[in-house]
Amino acid sequence: MLSRFNGIFVKDKFEAEFKNALKRRNLTVSEKISDNVYEISDGNSSYKAEISEIRREFERNSDTEIIDEYVLMVEKECDMEKRMASFTNGQAFLRFVVMRDRDVPQEIISADFIDGMKKVMVYTSDDIKLHYLDESYLKKWAVPREVVFSVADRNMCKLLEKAEIEDSQLCDGVKALEFNLPSKRLATAMMLCNDFRRVVYSHIGAKFLVVAPSDESLLVLENITNNILETLGNVIVKKYKNAERPLTTDVMLFTSDNVQIAGRFAVRDDSSAADAGRSL
Repeated sequence: MLSRFNGIFVKDKFEAEFKNALKRRNLTVSEKISDNVYEISDGNSSYKAEISEIRREFERNSDTEIIDEYVLMVEKECDMEKRMASFTNGQAFLRFVVMRDRDVPQEIISADFIDGMKKVMVYTSDDIKLHYLDESYLKKWAVPREVVFSVADRNMCKLLEKAEIEDSQLCDGVKALEFNLPSKRLATAMMLCNDFRRVVYSHIGAKFLVVAPSDESLLVLENITNNILETLGNVIVKKYKNAERPLTTDVMLFTSDNVQIAGRFAVRDDSSAADAGRSL
């Protein structure tokens, strides 16, 4: 019985700490949708907060810093939504991700990349939590989609400068690169931005291969032979099949002026084995 009373106390303490943290940031709960979903407002814009995970963390260790960090994120989200009312103020939040064509939600701004993949517009306040950018923004901003993609590319190139580049060697001494950012989706989408070739060139050279079995998994490889690449096939296909958002089993060949499909690993229903469908 005592543990039940303690549980009620911790829950009440969370509610009090959460509301105090909001007040310190000039935020209020405009609507309590459920026990774990609040509509939070700064007076101009609002954010729907799902707080179950934060509540659980607080109930485990009573660390108010967790709540403060979450409320800071909410403040940034509210400020971003307010600034997204105009292109002038909202352009700094624009990014893009890469997705399969069939997975792109309707009305979301996108452009063709290569072989069934799309460059998909998103916006973010912290380069972690991503929101899709829909067609209504083009009408509201009265800005051509080409300009929106150009600004997003500029922002992605700035982000690429901050990325941690992990340089390693795979089988037979094959050189490989991975890009690390707080958002794995943005790290994978680096292959779409204009500065990607320049950055990779300084590590590997002007001609290289890229595999991206999921939108959270990108590997850059030296331009290697079929025999070496086929040994990686099982790993690529397994990652593709197990991914929350699979992307492609294609092997992309980047050169100084274009991108083409150099090979493809077939996904089999009865086995995780892979066959190269095209030669390099």
